[in-house]
Amino acid sequence: MGDDDRARALAEQWDWLVQVARSDDAARSGPSWVPPLAEELVIAAHESPLGRWYPYLSHNYLRFEDGLPFWEPGGGLGREVPGSISYDTNGPGGSPLFRVWRGRLLRTPDPVLVLTTRDAVTAVRTLVRVLAAPKSVQ
Repeated sequence: MGDDDRARALAEQWDWLVQVARSDDAARSGPSWVPPLAEELVIAAHESPLGRWYPYLSHNYLRFEDGLPFWEPGGGLGREVPGSISYDTNGPGGSPLFRVWRGRLLRTPDPVLVLTTRDAVTAVRTLVRVLAAPKSVQ
């Protein structure tokens, strides 16, 4: 895959993920007790250095691959980036919580919780710092 194709695929993946996050949040609007979370998180990540990786949402986690994920045509060569952000509404009064994790989910050793915050931008900035740390601490 050439650089132009990679850039186009990456832009399409981010655009699609913003739509998915918006739909997920909209499905829970109205009388739902769950406030919009996913779109806020995805947009913050896209506007950060995390935007260089292929994003995906899985089980309330924002995760990344360094190449096209296996489910994309021509994908499968990417590796999971060793960090993620989970989100839920377990904060006071049902407020959002974002948790930053170092490590890979469902892998040994278990991922390490780095930060819990009510702010998506803070979570994204923290994950950027975690991933910039030397590999010996990841």
